Amino acid sequence: MDETRAPVLGPGRQRTKSGYLWAIARDDRPWAGPDPPAVVYLYAPGCGAEHAIRPLAGFGGVLQVDAYAAYNALADPARAGGPVTLAYC
Repeated sequence: MDETRAPVLGPGRQRTKSGYLWAIARDDRPWAGPDPPAVVYLYAPGCGAEHAIRPLAGFGGVLQVDAYAAYNALADPARAGGPVTLAYC
């Protein structure tokens, strides 16, 4: 999972503001997984932890991320559905 800043033109605005594209990638082919690789891109107006938590509701497993602090909330043992194991790149 990763986030990146993206310029966004709001309705009726004459200039851009900052938004974020969050990308979640999956590829289980190296482990003989049956599903094809995929990437999902989600837009969010910010880069806070809530934007990392929401799309991964119900997910349990290992998630490769950078050291951005927003991802730490996913590893919280009190997280609904249990903690996610963070693998840092």
